Amino acid sequence: MDNLIDNLISRWEKAFDDIQHLPAFKAQVKTTLYAPGTRYNLEKYDQHSFPSNGALSKEKDDYEYGFSDLGLPCYMTFGNEAIKTLWEGYYKYTNNLAEYIEFNINTGVPSALTRITFENGRKITSQRLGINGKGTIYKPGQSREELIKEYKENDLFFFLITTTFEYDTDGRITRSVSNNVAPGLGKYSSYDEYAYTDNQLDKIRTFHEGGSNRLTYSRNRENLSKDALIEKLAQAMAQSIVSSLTHHETTSPLALLEINYHYADNYFPLLVSQSQQEVEQRLENGGEVFFHDKYDDSSPLDITSFEDYFAQMEQLMEEQDNWDIGRIALRRTAAILTETKLLGKIKTTTDFAAYAVDWTVEGGREDLEEILLECGVKPETLDLWKEKKFITE
Repeated sequence: MDNLIDNLISRWEKAFDDIQHLPAFKAQVKTTLYAPGTRYNLEKYDQHSFPSNGALSKEKDDYEYGFSDLGLPCYMTFGNEAIKTLWEGYYKYTNNLAEYIEFNINTGVPSALTRITFENGRKITSQRLGINGKGTIYKPGQSREELIKEYKENDLFFFLITTTFEYDTDGRITRSVSNNVAPGLGKYSSYDEYAYTDNQLDKIRTFHEGGSNRLTYSRNRENLSKDALIEKLAQAMAQSIVSSLTHHETTSPLALLEINYHYADNYFPLLVSQSQQEVEQRLENGGEVFFHDKYDDSSPLDITSFEDYFAQMEQLMEEQDNWDIGRIALRRTAAILTETKLLGKIKTTTDFAAYAVDWTVEGGREDLEEILLECGVKPETLDLWKEKKFITE
């Protein structure tokens, strides 16, 4: 498998020359459609179909996709006006290989690369490379050789994943084995096990080094809409959170419950509760109630009871390139817990509140009140908290 990673990096180096092919693929475009986010992940291509990750429109939007006379995407482009950067990419198909290469037009760096190999109509391997910063890091006057050397010697630049697939006698994928490289994590391996019901892919479970595993694909058997899925997930998550908190030993009523997550990365809820006594102690010591460092004692929530809905939410976020779906689901969960006072099963203060927040991108004083309102806190409660100095102007 390491050979696949080495091969992928080698292909990336050669891809610097392939930027010259962009005009030829752009010339193949017969139809153009638009979307607010990414739509065609080459790993979904199977030589028979190429489903999009979401809806497309004739109305101009952030992402532009061009389709050949075969109806397959052959060209795409998107830009970032804030930093005046443009990316363009093309899709190339042969009998045994499908390839997508994306370029940062400003720097000429191949910012993304995906390769799928086929044998007798079956997907045998996939290789995916992404550049941290999407190729924006470039020093004026730097030669290609110097740039490649800098990227390869810095372990913060590459996201790499290579996968091989195994099949049963009916031609269905039963197992896949992956090697991964990620900034800050280094190299690690994983494998997926596939389960089918009525000859349809039903679930994929991913097993990581060290023995941990989680559901990474679950078929939407209930055919839930986005809103229905969010509500089902939020209700199930609220039940699980309350069950977890019943083991929380305190003689003082619970006053606050933080549901912490990492936007666009990790939506596994991390619970941090504060009792009335703890809140009062913080205020007496002149500390912040919401801005605290109480994470050493917290632990992640067991999501086993709602893992199907959680996996479906993650799929939907990826398919629609919409990371707000997870934020909405967690805030809806918090609202249920706030409005029901932990479903009435745990002793709480009269102004108890649960709230979902990622402090790294939100939750400053300018938007904390908005977050709390979305999480079920009433305006009059906010006024009371201001009087108590829970919230300071």
